[in-house]
Amino acid sequence: MKRQVSFADEADAYRFTLVGEDSEAFDIRKDTLAFSSNDFYRLFFKGLDEKPEYEVVNPGDELKGQAKHVYDTVAAIFKKACDSIDEAWFDKSDEQGIDENDDLAELAY
Repeated sequence: MKRQVSFADEADAYRFTLVGEDSEAFDIRKDTLAFSSNDFYRLFFKGLDEKPEYEVVNPGDELKGQAKHVYDTVAAIFKKACDSIDEAWFDKSDEQGIDENDDLAELAY
């Protein structure tokens, strides 16, 4: 599934939003430059049914300085994360494995 992520250089944050959706955005605040991996995962990777392919696009002017660095870094994170996902990510057999080992719940500690 190929999807575009729009990059925007806002006044107080760098914003990444899925193109064509009115969903929430992933922001990196300019005052801290903190990258929340939990928010990133929740927004772009949680609950996927198939392997994603994200393309980060900049609809604005040519990027320079810190904005370019943030853009390039997040684009690289998307690529590395998507490349590391294999078919086992979508395997539902792990849930079945729990049921098969019900006797483990009986262990006394």
